Order: sequence, then structure tokens, then C-alpha cells
Amino acid sequence: MAKPLTVPAVLRAAMELGAVPSQAEVSRRGEVRWKSQGLAYLGWISKDAAGMLTWHMNVGDAKFGSALEKYGRMSVPIRSSSNETPWPQAMDSSLEEFLREGLGRAARFVADRTDLCELLSSCEDVQRGDLYVWLPVANYPARLVQALVLARDIGDTDLESRIRGQLEQGPIRLSNGRSIDVLTSAKGWASRYASALGFDIVI
Repeated sequence: MAKPLTVPAVLRAAMELGAVPSQAEVSRRGEVRWKSQGLAYLGWISKDAAGMLTWHMNVGDAKFGSALEKYGRMSVPIRSSSNETPWPQAMDSSLEEFLREGLGRAARFVADRTDLCELLSSCEDVQRGDLYVWLPVANYPARLVQALVLARDIGDTDLESRIRGQLEQGPIRLSNGRSIDVLTSAKGWASRYASALGFDIVI
């Protein structure tokens, strides 16, 4: 009986298919990392509780991400409601399709740094096809600060102006019924991020 494919073998298969770039770094833990056009990619596959193969992808900013390592690397998590398949015994057409439609399409979800900025500043999940960016409302103020830093670095004054308006929108309600003042929370995050990045973030 054939042995199941190992995690690195599945990721190497994803590279051969072009779902993941050939220059990406693969770890034994099932992570794959690469950078391209100002964006940093972290994908990983794992076995869930039911023994199914699942994939995940985070796309963040290559310039500021590493400085914000402990704050999620200024990234957005790309997910799918259909990101699991039986653990493969061999490379076959169903695994190829799973990798192309999953990791492959997730890697193309974010167009550029401006798109990343707009996604970070969204107050709710953003759906594109059957993939979506998971954006919990609880971290909305923190994401707005990250988006503000990005917009200023890109030099997009219209985007910066819109984000500043969102920062002043008043309280938002969380799923647990509590409310949070966006501007007050954002100022706290701006202080933490400024310390990590080494420059002031004026709000």
C-alpha cells in the first residue's frame, strides 16, 4: 500500500504546478514563503482533526511586515469555505485541481500594495469568487492604522484621506455586544506600531 504524500511533497507538487512560485522557500512544517512585487506570502498546508488536507494563505507587506512580526506582519488571511480534501496518497488530477484552485488562486488574490491597503481598511470580510479575506471587526482599528501607514508609504493621498475619515467614524459594535471607539483604539495601536517600526504614526 502506498504511503500518503508528505507535507513537503505536497508543497513541491504545488511548485511544479505553478500554484506556488518555484523560488519559494519550503519548510518541513508545511510552510511556504516568498516575496513578489512588494508583497510577502506565507502559505501552509496541514492535516485537520478529520485527517483532511487543508490550505491557508496570508498575504502581507514585504517592506514593513517583518518589523510587525508579533502583530501579524501587516497581512490579511485568505480563506475558502472549501479548502479541504482527503489526504492524498499520490499526485493525481484532484490534488492538482485542489492546489491550483486553492493556494494558486489565493496567491493572486491581492493585486498589489494598494489593494492590500484597501483590504486592511475594510470593516468586513471581502469576498472574491469563492475565496475571501477574513477581517474580524475586533481588529478593525488596528487594521486601519496599518492601512494608514501603507497609504502614506505608497503616496496615495486619496486613500489616506478615506482611511482618516474611517478612523473618525465613532464607535463600532463587536459581535459580543460590546462597542469600541475606533479612534481611541487606533491611537493605542499607532503607538505600538510606531515603536516597532521606528517612526511616528500621526493620527
